[in-house]
Formats: sequence, C-alpha cells, structure tokens
Amino acid sequence: MRPLAGGGAKPGEHSHAHAHAHAHPHAPGHAGDASAAAAPEGVSVTACWIRALPNRLPSAAYFRIDNRGARNAVLVGAQSAHFGKVMLHANQTVDGMATMVHADQVVVPPGERFEFAPGGHHVMLEQPASELRVGDVVPLTFWFEGGRALTESCEIRPAASLK
Repeated sequence: MRPLAGGGAKPGEHSHAHAHAHAHPHAPGHAGDASAAAAPEGVSVTACWIRALPNRLPSAAYFRIDNRGARNAVLVGAQSAHFGKVMLHANQTVDGMATMVHADQVVVPPGERFEFAPGGHHVMLEQPASELRVGDVVPLTFWFEGGRALTESCEIRPAASLK
C-alpha cells in the first residue's frame, strides 16, 4: 500500500468560511489540525476503506466505529486533505426509492458498534485531488462532538468491493 499525498489546505489553514464551504464539521476549537485534538475516550475507528471510482468521480468511505467508552460517541463530520468536500451521508428509502441524505451526526451508544457500509451510512468524498488507485492509502479524520478527532488510514479498494 502506498500513502497518497493530500491536496487542498494544510492543517491549521482552515478558516470558518473554509469549513462551511467544504462541509467540514463545526467542532469547537477545530482549526483543521487533528493532531492537536484529543481522541474520544474508548472510541475507535477501524476497517476503513474507500471505493476507487474512475475519472475523479465522487466516492465513499466505509468503516466501523466501536464505542467502549462510558458516553455516547457522536460523529459530527470527517475531513481529508485529499478531497475538496467530505460529508456524512445515510441512505434511506422513501416511497420505494432509495436516496442519499445528509446526516448531521451519527450517535454510537456506549458498548455499541456502528458500521458504515455500502447501501447504508457512509462518508461521501467529492472533488478528489487526484485519481484514486487501488492499493493507495488515504488518511481520513473523523470529528466527534467536543472537537475530538481520530485519524484512520483508508485503503483504496476496487469499485466492485462490498467489504
């Protein structure tokens, strides 16, 4: 696996306007630098992967959140320097039609696991800085309520992947 160099703003260069323009989370004290943010206690993000799509088409990230902490883990957003726009999405069926909707947050109660998987919740990744290639690795930062963050390496997998 090869780490993929990111594009876009560097950590610490995010302004309030930049956060809104690129749908970054509105976390208290968030300055775009996850290394300065504490991770939520007892929470882990694992098994992260991104579907490789051709021609810089929008893609999605899938992963698992485990909450072994004593409080709800509330995911409020995600970001990656490799994508211009990153949003939490859910799929829902209305009148027999599946549709994607924006999710403001995802709550994972203590002792629970939440799976982001094809056909369900996912992180929508738009405006990639470069073509995604199978085997590349892209860091994705997950922002939780209270300005806490976790960064996970996400492997790029073939478009037909379901896991």
